[in-house]
Amino acid sequence: MFLDACFLLWGDCCGYAWGKRNTRVMIPMGNPKERQAFYGGIDARTGEMHLAPYPKAERAATTDVLTDVLFRSPDATLTIGWDNARWHRGEEGTHFLTRVNGGLAPEDGRITLIACATNDPAQNPIEDVWHQAKTDLREQRLEATRFAEVIDTFERRLERQIFTFPKLQMYEPSRPE
Repeated sequence: MFLDACFLLWGDCCGYAWGKRNTRVMIPMGNPKERQAFYGGIDARTGEMHLAPYPKAERAATTDVLTDVLFRSPDATLTIGWDNARWHRGEEGTHFLTRVNGGLAPEDGRITLIACATNDPAQNPIEDVWHQAKTDLREQRLEATRFAEVIDTFERRLERQIFTFPKLQMYEPSRPE
């Protein structure tokens, strides 16, 4: 499974500005704090995406997401790839993994973490999911007039969807087509 946090900003649904030639285009700036954090995970075997909104990306939210992943896969041994964001590291996460893995070495425990480069779609396929979802939002920019509509569209676009990026087979070659 590949996990990552994504930030949806009110301005994410806007991507283009049109104006007359040789005329400055003034773009109004909204409240930069109007944003929503999401954690998402894509299963490399099935391509199924899981999405969870959080008030912000932080260590407590990270351990909550890992708890949810364990709950969804009660009998599985999990290998999770994610980037090295500061909220993925730290004492709280280390204690969580020690508790879940029962003191075993990381590669022998219930959860093994693999660090991917930050924002690198070549290593972490979930970056492709974020890119595709935000591209979809930009294409629908005239339909969403409130940030709540943007959030709803983003959630509907991703939660429990099946993605078939060729790069997922790089990690799970026996994955069904």
